[in-house]
Amino acid sequence: MRYFIISIISLVFYASCATDNSIYEVGDDFIDNNIQVRIIDTFSIKAGTFKIDSLITSSTNRILLGNVNDISLGSLSSKSFMQLTASNYVIDSDAVYDSIGMILNYDNYYHGDTTKIQTYKLHRIIETVEPEEGDSFYNTSTLAYDSQILGELSFTAKPNKSTDSLFIKMDNTLGKEIFDKIVDNDINNSDDFLQFFKGLAIIPNTTIDSHVLGFNAQTTENTTGNSKMRLYYTIDDGDSEDNSYYIDFIISNAAKQFNKINSDLSNTVLKGFIDSEEIKLSEDTDNAIYAQSSTGIAARIEIPSIKKLSELYENATTLSAELTFNPLKGTYDDNKPLPEALSIYIVDQKNRIIQQLTTVDGDASYAILNKADDEFEANTSYSIDLSDFVEQILFSEIDLNYALMIQFTDYTSNINSVTIENNPVTNNEIKLSVKYLNY
Repeated sequence: MRYFIISIISLVFYASCATDNSIYEVGDDFIDNNIQVRIIDTFSIKAGTFKIDSLITSSTNRILLGNVNDISLGSLSSKSFMQLTASNYVIDSDAVYDSIGMILNYDNYYHGDTTKIQTYKLHRIIETVEPEEGDSFYNTSTLAYDSQILGELSFTAKPNKSTDSLFIKMDNTLGKEIFDKIVDNDINNSDDFLQFFKGLAIIPNTTIDSHVLGFNAQTTENTTGNSKMRLYYTIDDGDSEDNSYYIDFIISNAAKQFNKINSDLSNTVLKGFIDSEEIKLSEDTDNAIYAQSSTGIAARIEIPSIKKLSELYENATTLSAELTFNPLKGTYDDNKPLPEALSIYIVDQKNRIIQQLTTVDGDASYAILNKADDEFEANTSYSIDLSDFVEQILFSEIDLNYALMIQFTDYTSNINSVTIENNPVTNNEIKLSVKYLNY
């Protein structure tokens, strides 16, 4: 019945915009019932920020490294841990060891000031690369590593050059030992190698505000631009041709590489999260809510007054519903661009994810960026189709107490952030507009 009525009304009715509680009537000569279409946009909205306890950061195929400071979200650093193996362990007995080093290939992702010098240090992992529970590592996971530095590099980043890479020369004592064990057949396979060398930790300098970079972390040896540890050697065969050879040690398994993300909110308006159920309301956090990838910080929007729509009329249905919000001006620019879309999830009263938001057709629904068409960026906003969500709340026989969580679409493989304004003073509040039909 709902879809039949909507189809008929759509033939005779069109409203491009309207103010709060606007009413449009269809005459008695069209249908016996007194049909009215209302546009309501005075819903009370409870907006806040919460923090998920942990996020999976293994199997992202990206090494994240660096340190940045954010005025709103404090300091953040990312270390990376990985297990490495080779496809073969054969070196000719006539070979001569040359050197060993770590090659990190940019994947074009960066966040922060890439003009600042950063330093990476390599350390040997001293425990088996296995999660404490299950099959995944999290942003809170870590592994013990030796304090001895295997290699160190200070550099200025060039993340926009996908063909470029960093080379960190490593300790020759380690390289020669690996070389000798392969030549002597003490290391014949990956199990032998992992008994000797469990993995590598890459630790950035966290004392300076610089940047976080992304590097390729594929598990296929011949992947172009892949990161790897490379052992070089030579074989003198008596001719003048190139006699240089190498063995590449790549990520053994996507699940065996993860990024540990440290986030310090102590000097921000979001300090002191007790657990993942705590919600810091926008009026207590500078009239804004926040979302940040890889740290678990998520924006939350609750609209408890939706259910009251069902009290207006006995026979009614939702024609459409749209939620809009504005990113806070000054928190984004060309170096920190806004994403074209944000993912939306339905969460319960304890901030547990129920499902991803969908349209009435069952497709994933996103917050879509509407860019400003003026120099003051007054029209920069996001919009979300909430038609199916409103219907779900209205026609449920129980009080669902559902809310919306806003997060980045790839929130486990970067550290991007967005600040959403919810300020009645500037009139940039989060708003829900519902086109409602009663008959």
